[in-house]
Amino acid sequence: MKEKINIFTNIASHYRSSLWKILLKEENNEFHFFYGENKKSGIEIIDFSNQDFKQYKNQLHEIKNYWYKNKVLWWQKGVVTRCLKDDFDIVIFLGDMYCISTWIGAIICRLQKKRVIFWGHGLYGSESNLKLMLRKLFYKLADKHLLYERRAKRLMTKQGFNSDNLYVVFNSLDYDTQKILRVKLSKLSKKDIFRFFRDPNLPVIVFIGRLTSQKKLEILIRAIIAINNNNVRANLLIIGDGSERKNMENLGIKGLNNGWLHFTGALYDEEEIGKYLYHSDLCVSPGNVGLTAIHSLSYGTPVCSHNNFNNQGPEVEAIIEGFNGFLFKENDVSDLISKIENWFENNYEREKIRSQCYQIIDKYYNPHYQLKVFNQLIKDEIPEI
Repeated sequence: MKEKINIFTNIASHYRSSLWKILLKEENNEFHFFYGENKKSGIEIIDFSNQDFKQYKNQLHEIKNYWYKNKVLWWQKGVVTRCLKDDFDIVIFLGDMYCISTWIGAIICRLQKKRVIFWGHGLYGSESNLKLMLRKLFYKLADKHLLYERRAKRLMTKQGFNSDNLYVVFNSLDYDTQKILRVKLSKLSKKDIFRFFRDPNLPVIVFIGRLTSQKKLEILIRAIIAINNNNVRANLLIIGDGSERKNMENLGIKGLNNGWLHFTGALYDEEEIGKYLYHSDLCVSPGNVGLTAIHSLSYGTPVCSHNNFNNQGPEVEAIIEGFNGFLFKENDVSDLISKIENWFENNYEREKIRSQCYQIIDKYYNPHYQLKVFNQLIKDEIPEI
């Protein structure tokens, strides 16, 4: 039986465009997306004028968001009204307990015997007693949960949630495009890509993301300065822009002058980003790693980040120690230096590592696997993971 599913999310983030397209094209069920905007977030949004979305305009609905200091979404106008209607079977809310309209909408749907799903982080493991109590109360409004990672499922199970109602959906980027680019980019050489480095044949360490204090880039720059202290052994490429760029340029002035450090600024073209990630040798995200891990692994480049999961993005679980990357002690520059040096010295085979990076992306972190999880949930099948 074909189900009609309403998905309420905060904004139409561009990184989710591939998943949205796959769900909209799904013939067995009818998905409707409700989204607002936050013009000050700096996050790229989906271009709905694209031909892939034009034919589904009746399934795309813009609603009004209300934000507290442009960071906390506390109300979505139209959610309650939509939930009072009787023209849908399942509703999926972003699992954000700070959004009051989600509480009300979920309660209305439960009273109407509609199936309620929350899609989000689940428990973080770092909640205070009060926040844990409130979060558990909020999560109990849902029949089932779509979670980004296994760790959240383990934490929620320990707190009494039924594991059969917890579905790990992971996360994804533009997987199909990236698979095509893998082949195309393999024909290029490091020398062609990294002309701005004095010696482009050295191992290239890359960071990609917004240059903010939360990313703790000073740890990475200090580590590479130390590694290159006596003689230059690695290049450092920083992709992105943000409030900390000037500070990071000042900190890395020696690298800029000696030709082993380069800032690209903000990049949005996937092929341009892909060529840098594909031909780098290691991606390091010294703060929380998030989708950077998925982006890098998608192009066959191993990932390093810190080991405190309470302060991490869920995607850190994609890093398998010694297989497609490694973890270092949080905020410890010396440990990061040691781990980077050990990684490159310990029988490092680039193409073997590349293949290992692809494995977890091709298996879990792609929209085709996510569609499979959605269908399992809709059919009330017991989750595989």
